[in-house]
Parts: sequence; structure tokens; C-alpha cells
Amino acid sequence: MKFEKEKIKRADAIVIGSGMGGMSGACMMTKNGLKVTVLEAAHVPGGCSSSYKRKGNIFESGATTLVGFDDFQPMQTLEKELGIELDKIELDPSMTVHLDGKQIIRHKDLETWIDYAGHIFGNPEGHRGFWTDAFNVSKIIWKVSGRNVFFPPKKPLEWFQVAIKNNPVDAPVLRFAFVTVREMMEKHGVATPEFIRFVDEQLMITAQADSSETPFIFGAAGITYTNYSNYYVNGGLLKMVEQLQAWMEERGSEVLCKQQVTSVEKIDEDYLVTTHKGDVFQAPVVLSNIPIWNMGEIIEDESLKSWFDEKSNRYNKAWGAFTMGVVCEDLFEEDMTLHHQLHLPEGQEMPLTGAKSVFVSMSDRNDALRSPDGKRTLNISCHSRAEEWFEKGDAYETDKETVQDFILDHLDKNLPGFDKNAVILAFSATPVTWQNWVYRKFGRVGGIPQSMDRSIIDWTPADTPSKGLFLCGDTVYPGQGIPGVTLGGINVYYRIKQYLESQN
Repeated sequence: MKFEKEKIKRADAIVIGSGMGGMSGACMMTKNGLKVTVLEAAHVPGGCSSSYKRKGNIFESGATTLVGFDDFQPMQTLEKELGIELDKIELDPSMTVHLDGKQIIRHKDLETWIDYAGHIFGNPEGHRGFWTDAFNVSKIIWKVSGRNVFFPPKKPLEWFQVAIKNNPVDAPVLRFAFVTVREMMEKHGVATPEFIRFVDEQLMITAQADSSETPFIFGAAGITYTNYSNYYVNGGLLKMVEQLQAWMEERGSEVLCKQQVTSVEKIDEDYLVTTHKGDVFQAPVVLSNIPIWNMGEIIEDESLKSWFDEKSNRYNKAWGAFTMGVVCEDLFEEDMTLHHQLHLPEGQEMPLTGAKSVFVSMSDRNDALRSPDGKRTLNISCHSRAEEWFEKGDAYETDKETVQDFILDHLDKNLPGFDKNAVILAFSATPVTWQNWVYRKFGRVGGIPQSMDRSIIDWTPADTPSKGLFLCGDTVYPGQGIPGVTLGGINVYYRIKQYLESQN
């Protein structure tokens, strides 16, 4: 391709996608003196960690929780690195799980939760052992993951750094990479049918897989996240992303929305990044925060395109989401938690999706930005097989309405205070919508499901065969969730720094 040099916009680094992974990486580069251009396809930044307005109400991109601000966790690290405190309100407790008529409160305090779980599910001693192991492994994983910025290691020097940076006392935690969450439940005698269902659906939120598939080394963090600090952002998660955007722009970097990247081409030592508007940006470093499934479509180099295609084909099993936005009259109890997971009856799946539970995030009663006039906004989501929604043809709208009606009926029967007759506004989105909205191929969200078949060091790395091109986001180690992608965005900076130093 030929470009008019005077129209090319230069930067020290270009970031593709403004989700929390990309924004974290951009902020880290900005903090260390680089002028960064972030290119975002959507009309606002944030990706899957964003918000949008509809008929005067503000909805989150999806039903989600905000964690990662405790010691050794990525959001706290980001705040310390940038010297800021993100605006947020702590929730305690943060979640209620509705299972077979029981309302199970996910208490933050570990001892309270252990006693409570033993009472709810039986076998108190077994639950003490299981949850103690899970929390201890989780603490070590957070501590170790923040310490090992070059992980998974790919070079001899990176293996050496892993060896010298870690406390030998923590090394035994690696054995939990070879045992599933289900096997740990069986070890402690708590693998009852009811508790298996409880844990499976909690893991589906955090690991995209159930207890029989998820390694305990990852599942431990996934099932104990409610035992850490959970937060809420007034006005929606977009406010948090905009706070990071403002911090960057004050220091000379920029976030450009409505700039969908259509081409990435390496010319000599630099990359030329073209958007759908025809704008061209040039930098020696590109950090992609979009899924690996999308990368083959924008890479010009055929050998690099093949590398991404191989990664995409290797890890092509992933969930989509069926999501809803609802505005309703506020008929909820005063002390009700803001997050709810509602199981379907045992043996039942939601039609047309394969989901076995529904997740609901409610706006805070006092958040007039999100839900004015005393109403409440609800973000609702469930897992869905993604590709099937692209094959429905004329049945698409009918099937979408079927799932939406099912969800509203399920909430009407199982979410205290919810009355479908008090719904003022309800709309839904399928994986097709997600592909059109946040530009994720097949509308896949949540990253690559955890699996015993994939070792820790086999995760997609942050660096690529093309020097100067780096990756982060939920399809790259360490995977999904705001803490996961933020950690990836922080850690990839150190690879970028190392690369730039090697070029000087």
C-alpha cells in the first residue's frame, strides 16, 4: 500500500481496542513517557467494560462485577502505578445465588462464608477444608501473577526470572494446575449434586467452564472472588474508563473512538495502522487488545496471518452471551445485593442458548445517573452458543423474543421484588449484536474457556512473531474478567519496554 506521508499520524505506540486491557497498557506506556494513540471502533471507549445510554437510562455493556483492588491485585497495582484512585463504592455482600428456592448470600468475610456454606450445603468440616484451600491458592496466585510480568515464559532469560522472583514456599501451588476443581471438591467430600451445580455456575461466570474442566489453580480465584472487595461505579463502568482516558490525555496520549482498524502492516521498523475512515497511524509498537479471532482479518503479512489463524483454530471453542437491558419500577428490598445469579431447575437449560443460570446486575438505588426517577436498571446475561445465532435466518427475531420472554418469566418467579408487569423497558442482544457492537468475531465474549487440556505455559503469549506487535485482552494470558485483562495490560508494558530498549 502507498500512503501520503504528510497525512500519516505518528505516535510512539498504537493500541487497538480500548477495553481495560488496552487502556491499562496504554496508561502504563503513557506513565513512562510514551505518546500513545488508542483506536476504538465503538463510539465510546471501554469495550466489554463500558456503558451506554438508552431512553435516558444507562446500562453496562454486560452484567458484571468489579473486583481486583485488594493487595497484590491488578486494579490496585494500576491505581498505584498511575497515582490515582478510581471512583468506586464497595459492595458487601456483593452477590446472592438463587438455587432451588434458597437465597445463598456470598459473604465477603471468609470465616463467615465458610460457616454459612457448611450450614447451607452440609458437611461443615469438608467445606472448611475446601474453601480454605481455595482462598489460600487464590491469594498465592494473585501474589505470584503480579510478580511475574514475563509470564508465560518463552525465553531462557524469562524462565530464569521466574525462578529468582518467586518464593520457593509458593512453588507447591503449581500442583493445582494438574487437578480440577471437581477433584478438590471430591477430596474434601463436598461434591454433592447441589454443591456441584452451585460451583459450576459460579465458574461459568469467571472461567467459562465447569468444575470438571477448570484447573484448581485458576478455579480457586474464580470461586473466591466474592471473598475480595467488590465495587460499584456510579454512572456505569464507562465512568471508570473515562477517568483513565482523562489521565492519559492530560499527559499527551489520546483515545480516538469510531476508528475501527482495518489493516496492520509493517514497513521497515514501523507499523502502519489504517482505520475504516482511511486514517493512517504510524508507530514502532502496536498493542492489540482485540481477540485473536479478529486479528487474521486485519494483518497484511501472510505468515503472521497464518500464525493468528493457527491460534484461532486451536482455541475456537468459546461462549457468546445473550444479554438484556431492563428498566423497572423499584420494588426491591432495601438491603438486597446488587448482583444475582439465578439457577434454572436441575436438569433444565434455557431454550436456544444452553445456559443453566442467569446473571443480573442492578443499578444502585441512589444512582440517579443510571436510573432516574426512582427506577432501577438491570443488566441481565446468560451464556449462549455463539455461532448458532448467525445461522437462524428468518427465525432470528422469533428465537430472540423466545429467550427474552423466558428470562423475564424466570426473574418474575425467582428474583424477589421483580415483577414483569412493572417492566418499563426491555430489550435484548444476541452474539450477532455483540459482533456488530463491540466487533468481537461471532460475538464471543469472556475469552477462551479454562481447560485441563491447555497447560499454563501454552496460553497465547503477549508477544508475537512480528517484532513490535504485542497482544493483551481476554484471549491472551491471563484471560478474562476486568482483573485478568488489566493484569495482562500492565504486564505487556514490560515486554514493550524491553523491546524498545533493545532497539536503541
